[in-house]
Amino acid sequence: MKDLKQFYEDLNTLLSFKSVKGEKSPDAPFGKEVAAALRFFLDKAEKFGFQTINYDNYGGEIVFGEGREIGIIGHLDVVPIGTGWNYEPFALTKDDGYLIGRGIYDDKGPMLSMLYCLKELKDSNVKCNVKFRFFVGCDEETGWQDVEYIKRKTSIPEYGFSPDGNFPVSYAEKGVFYVKTKIPEFKNFKDLQGGTVINAVCDSAQVTVTNKKVLDKVDYNKYGLTLDGDKLQSKGVAAHGSAPHLGKNAFLPLLNYMSSCGEDIKDFIDYLFLDKWGVSELENEQGKITLSPDLVKNGEMICDCRVPAPFTEKDLLSCLKKAPFKVTAEMHHEPVMVLKDGQFVNTLLNAYNEYSTVKGKPISMGGSTFARVFEKGCAFGPEFPDENNHIHEANERTKESSFLKMYEIYKKALFDLASMKEPF
Repeated sequence: MKDLKQFYEDLNTLLSFKSVKGEKSPDAPFGKEVAAALRFFLDKAEKFGFQTINYDNYGGEIVFGEGREIGIIGHLDVVPIGTGWNYEPFALTKDDGYLIGRGIYDDKGPMLSMLYCLKELKDSNVKCNVKFRFFVGCDEETGWQDVEYIKRKTSIPEYGFSPDGNFPVSYAEKGVFYVKTKIPEFKNFKDLQGGTVINAVCDSAQVTVTNKKVLDKVDYNKYGLTLDGDKLQSKGVAAHGSAPHLGKNAFLPLLNYMSSCGEDIKDFIDYLFLDKWGVSELENEQGKITLSPDLVKNGEMICDCRVPAPFTEKDLLSCLKKAPFKVTAEMHHEPVMVLKDGQFVNTLLNAYNEYSTVKGKPISMGGSTFARVFEKGCAFGPEFPDENNHIHEANERTKESSFLKMYEIYKKALFDLASMKEPF
């Protein structure tokens, strides 16, 4: 990177925006902090000499080059910070070889890296045979209203990638379903609460005790619970909803305790948390169907469910109907796949392999990324194999060496794509 000092200054500024979705206003559909982050990013692009478009603060676009179009898309909104941080979440912290901050890898750091890489391409005077259309999203973590709005305002390239997934390159993504069921009625408890967003494993849950006599019968300490007044509380470990095995769901010990106190919730636990319906038994090259009960809202337990192609909604529903209580499944994103050995995938893969001692192969992923905005889209980094960057968790981080390697991979990919003369 040519100007690392300036890059880190800009990264610190970008991380400083508390761009969690906030209250809507006429000029800030996702909150003032999100809009401010977008304006900063587009202003930076203009200073670099790029043409920019602000789609009414729903999102933005940065344009460079002429020819057939290649899309890039990422986002500047972030998930809530949750609990357990040892550092200031909304700032760039360097500690023991790591870069730390909310959004450092999801997705502010990669987005700023892509902007700087595009500037290096522009400043190089290398002939660019394509037109890069770099879309800047502002609502990826919640409803994707940004891309819906942008699609109403402009066209979207056929091919594109998102720096918001995993390396080497992802050619397929699981479909995303929201599985919902009503919370059972309790005899000795009420107001079960927990979770922050649907796509993050619940790291904190609580329930109100209405009959404190049960506390004398069963020791809540054995379940790792704490009591604050009449609130029985459980702490877990957050993780991305697509990989629930990496977290510890705070609902489960709480519900297990309530069951031991005589609550009739065994089926509720067995199906939602112990997979009695067998959804995880449906598995293919892209992995298993996963189901993570992450959020209680309006009296319902809402689960993040990921389904790999070619499995469909029908396959999922055939499992869910086994439960002895009503369950609904709402499709948020359908499963997608791109030609695994095509030129576009191989171009991105070759850029990764140029900087890797172990040569990678195209992969599939459980996370749902903006790559699916394109008809033929790939998620391309920033996470490296066998690295845990604590995305959607406390102390989100990356090794500085990995961050700088990511930058070089993105730069090579842009230069290689720019030099192509023939269609994919």
